[in-house]
Amino acid sequence: MAILCAGEILYDFISQSPNKGLGETKIFEKRPGGSPFNVAVGLAKLGADVSFLSKIGSDEFGKSLLKYIKENHINTDCIISQNGCKTTLAFAAVDKYGKAEYEFYRDHAADVNLKMEDLNNLQLDKFSIFHFGSIALLENPTSLTLKSLFEEFVSKKKITSFDPNIRKSMIKNEEIYLRLINQIIKKVDILKLSDDDLYYITKEKNVEKAVSSLNVKDGCGIFLTLGSEGSMVFKDNKFEFVPAYKVNVVDTVGCGDSFMASILYKLKDYSYNELKNISFSALRDYADFANKCAAIVASKPGAADAMPSLEEVINFF
Repeated sequence: MAILCAGEILYDFISQSPNKGLGETKIFEKRPGGSPFNVAVGLAKLGADVSFLSKIGSDEFGKSLLKYIKENHINTDCIISQNGCKTTLAFAAVDKYGKAEYEFYRDHAADVNLKMEDLNNLQLDKFSIFHFGSIALLENPTSLTLKSLFEEFVSKKKITSFDPNIRKSMIKNEEIYLRLINQIIKKVDILKLSDDDLYYITKEKNVEKAVSSLNVKDGCGIFLTLGSEGSMVFKDNKFEFVPAYKVNVVDTVGCGDSFMASILYKLKDYSYNELKNISFSALRDYADFANKCAAIVASKPGAADAMPSLEEVINFF
């Protein structure tokens, strides 16, 4: 069965000036991106059967993205083209501390205009996993649509996966946003967070205390990414640190999405009940695999283009 990824698809304009940040960069390179879309590309390159759900613009950027989706063997049955709408553009750079900076331009963007009536022909039973998150949740009607679709997958006992991928500069009302995030976290089966996401949600600097304060359901697998340090795995009051693989870093954009895609790739053949009873050691091994994928992405120019093939991961280290 296939995996369904849903959310924004856009073009990243990525700084070509390492560690200069957005303000000091003079040259940007255009690459396909958007967190859920990067995950879909990552899954496809690893060899998974994946579909992507989003609206894309009728502008030249949108036409180019549709071509890119097809070239990467992602199923397009859930892609809706919207006449008169534009494609979201994101500018990304890495600052002097190695952290990614983003600015988004979403003037009349297609990906914020996904409605429930657009999903009338969506067949949920075709999919074993539903993954979503990121800036697609920041504006209605797309946010309401994805939340409703998530609830449908939950009611059918399908595996659900969530990465909030928080972009603080785009949040208009923190109280409403955090309420939505926590509503999703209570019901999701696989939760992936960066250390920055975790702190934003919990306001707790101690990682173990922060994760313990999350109101997750029994059996939820939590993956926490720690940048160059690696990752942590949490499940049912157990946790373990999984060290990163050291590489010469070219670009960190897309590393977290590659990590997420790798986890979903490893879980793609699990049933809902099998996932509930998965061993902690298996999740730890999957996090190690995901760390490899993220390291490969960090060693290349970032976003969707950097997602590794399964052969690359197998031959890494």
